[in-house]
Amino acid sequence: MSAPTEEISLTPIHVSELPLVSEMAAQIWPSVYSSIISSDQISFMLDWMYSPETMQQEISREGIVYHWITLQERPIGFLAVGPILPDTASMLHKCYILSEEQGNGHGTTALNKLSDQLREADVTTLRLRVNRKNQPAIHFYQRYGFETESEDLLDIGHGFVMDDYIMALTLS
Repeated sequence: MSAPTEEISLTPIHVSELPLVSEMAAQIWPSVYSSIISSDQISFMLDWMYSPETMQQEISREGIVYHWITLQERPIGFLAVGPILPDTASMLHKCYILSEEQGNGHGTTALNKLSDQLREADVTTLRLRVNRKNQPAIHFYQRYGFETESEDLLDIGHGFVMDDYIMALTLS
């Protein structure tokens, strides 16, 4: 059953909470990616992308904003977006919900709230990368209105690549 929209909120994440984001990512990623990429790549990417130091640099140097996706004030996921500048495209860098909370409309509600915030900031487009083998996520984003713009194969080092679609949603 879907939670009413008002029960889902986006709550800014303070830098002191970044270790909790790392913990949640470590809980979510294996269930999302174990059938898509190797466990070695999952570990590498978690260490690379979700260290508190990396996320703190994204916040301070790149203008990326992290939010908890909360259900009745309890974190059930997180997202990261930015930079957020008028008359530009913004990137949705991260958007994850705990597996037991998926399928209840929480992701759609969170994206609705994020899209509203971005429109208020005069952001024109929201882009994201999604693994080309992550069919559930691709279908979710397509249902939401994202369209595939391109494909990208990015060498991330240590023999690993990110094989993604770049998808975009027009906000204006």
